[in-house]
Amino acid sequence: MAGRPYFQSTPWTKGNPQVPYGQQQQAPPALSLPIASARIRGPAMRQPREIASFSFDNNRRLHFDDSSLSYFYLLQEDVTSSGGIDLSAGYNAFEKRDDTIDEHLDGLLLSLVYLERTTGKKTTGDIITWRGILTKLLCLPYSRNDGFELNALWFDQQLFIEENLPYKLATQHRPDQRSELMSYWGYKFEQISTIPKPWNECSRQEIESRSQKPVSNVAQYCSVVKTGLGNVRMVIAGEVDCVWDYKPDPKDNIDNDPKLFDNPLDHYVELKTNRVIQSDRDASTFENKLLRVWAQSFLLGVPKAIVGFRSEQGYLQTFEEFETQKIPGIVKKSKYSNPYTTWDAVDALAFLAACLEWLKNVIPRDEENLVWTIRYLPRSDYLTVSKSDLPSFLHPDFVQWRSAKSMK
Repeated sequence: MAGRPYFQSTPWTKGNPQVPYGQQQQAPPALSLPIASARIRGPAMRQPREIASFSFDNNRRLHFDDSSLSYFYLLQEDVTSSGGIDLSAGYNAFEKRDDTIDEHLDGLLLSLVYLERTTGKKTTGDIITWRGILTKLLCLPYSRNDGFELNALWFDQQLFIEENLPYKLATQHRPDQRSELMSYWGYKFEQISTIPKPWNECSRQEIESRSQKPVSNVAQYCSVVKTGLGNVRMVIAGEVDCVWDYKPDPKDNIDNDPKLFDNPLDHYVELKTNRVIQSDRDASTFENKLLRVWAQSFLLGVPKAIVGFRSEQGYLQTFEEFETQKIPGIVKKSKYSNPYTTWDAVDALAFLAACLEWLKNVIPRDEENLVWTIRYLPRSDYLTVSKSDLPSFLHPDFVQWRSAKSMK
């Protein structure tokens, strides 16, 4: 059972987080959630369950299938025996997705239309959003330097949340050439460690020539899952980097026997890169980075992350597996962590539970299709909600489908 909301002062819409004696308290804005004190202790976590999946191809066309799913295939000896793999190779031919195009929740919503047409049932849940949105909120108590804006609206008794892309583009730092290159290293690692089909279906040439093809981040495979935290039920979608071995065929789970059920999520893998750890400071920095690795994997139910460790010059030296459920314990027990850098998964989940409960209650559900702004300013003490004059961001086909009499 989920715990009751816990705050150091009064409930979230009126209270202030406690501050040291002698310091003046900051007056909270209207409709605000204090980051430091908003918690629901011991929230019940609902195990994520995949209900759908979809793919974007290399032309960014949407397909309701697993066509863009990749399979992990990288041998440690192939990395170490070569003295390191150059992750900068092919940088000038990088096929980069245009991230200034606002895709809203389109892929997720259209996949729900496809699912509901197939099943004849409405997909239930209080909140529908991208996994990346929840990652921002989950990490917020320990990641306070960057601001963000989210758009939210109620429709058909469900709260939809997306990122305000124009705000993000206007406020984010323009990456320099080094930052762009380091970002590319991550995509290159994904390319050299995955294959497009199961190993036994790939030819030797397909496997050995994969690193010679241009790197692209246009194609994506996404999983749609049902999950929940506390009293809030959610439907979220997020990109899956690859599958470890195979993805179970839904027909094999047709008897719905829990003892025989082969959960697709159990086979997924998150891929990351990081600089080789050579000092205590490197270790502390890496442990802070593990917060996001854990959050992304945990929210979608991905059980494993593989981190490729590279040199300062971008040469892959080795890679290591991390079990998602063990990452918080690794950080908590580490000798490199200290009160100023460490993070606590239990506390982060307690905040997320309070945040989602607050959003569900503070945004009026009787004002459907009215967009609200969820805002966090850099280094602020509060998350705020206010009315917006933006139009609805829901895909018209989704609205039309849900507005049909058959879905009422």
